[in-house]
Amino acid sequence: MAVRKLNKLRVVKRKCCGCGKVKPRDDMIKITYNKQLDSVQVEPDSFFIGRSAYICRNNGCFFEAFKKGKFYKILKCRQDDKLKEKIRAVLEK
Repeated sequence: MAVRKLNKLRVVKRKCCGCGKVKPRDDMIKITYNKQLDSVQVEPDSFFIGRSAYICRNNGCFFEAFKKGKFYKILKCRQDDKLKEKIRAVLEK
């Protein structure tokens, strides 16, 4: 019988919708859109269910994600200025 050895814990990686780099999920901010509630949750450590996008914790990726509506296309939601302010508030912390 073979014994499986676990050398390291698996690091979950996600792609930033601003810069396109792949980074560990813990280093990014998760934005989740729930279609049934028609709401967007901006939480760095969230476990909400729904369509999600990730961005790095810097302003360059923030501006790049909202450029030409790229961020809204990924989440498949309507444009909302309140969402920008929610994300910017999390970035400033």
